Amino acid sequence: MKLTHWLIAGLLASSPLHAKQDAVESATQNIEIRYSTLFSKLKQNTKEGHEDVKIALFLLDQRDGSVCKIHRGSMRKDAHFEELVIPDNNEMSVPLDNNLRQANPDVTFVIDDGITCDVSMQVIAKQAFDNAIQQQDVANLIPQMNQMMSDLGGMFSSWFMPDVAGVVVHFDEPMNNPVKFANGQLAESNGNSVILPLASLADGETVSFSQPIVKVTPWIPQA
Repeated sequence: MKLTHWLIAGLLASSPLHAKQDAVESATQNIEIRYSTLFSKLKQNTKEGHEDVKIALFLLDQRDGSVCKIHRGSMRKDAHFEELVIPDNNEMSVPLDNNLRQANPDVTFVIDDGITCDVSMQVIAKQAFDNAIQQQDVANLIPQMNQMMSDLGGMFSSWFMPDVAGVVVHFDEPMNNPVKFANGQLAESNGNSVILPLASLADGETVSFSQPIVKVTPWIPQA
């Protein structure tokens, strides 16, 4: 999702990473981040008011903005080592725990070699959708996405930040077939994503897709 508003762009700003060649697998590299860095961005998920949405961190390829595949992840502090569970959407997922924040272990994500990835912070739906989303789902997500983005932006964000008016549905591959609403209009697509404005959806409408949904993010109309 491309956002040009200055405040939102600031929320999605990239973070520096440290890459190191994996000695075992020459075709991969290690991305190393301190746990405290991840915790500071993800701690918003522990607050109330947006139970169905969360902040998620992804590694995006600098070449085309695609999500970098994470082969595995782990945390290490001295002699303590723990493997991380990497979701199918390649989210940089870590457990949120104050004890871990104090211990501040090194977090390692293993990605393909020969690419440069930046950290992107995104607001996404927690629910894992299959290949369809309902109008009621979109209606439920919008106020929570607005709340989350307002919390991220601070006390003055409501003065400047435009409202979420729908969702962007993301896929692994480009959509070959156009997506049509019940009113006959075609949904706008952009590569591997489709925009679903709430105003375009009929009450109770279900929009089906030809492939599984990877993630759902906010859609903000361009001024």
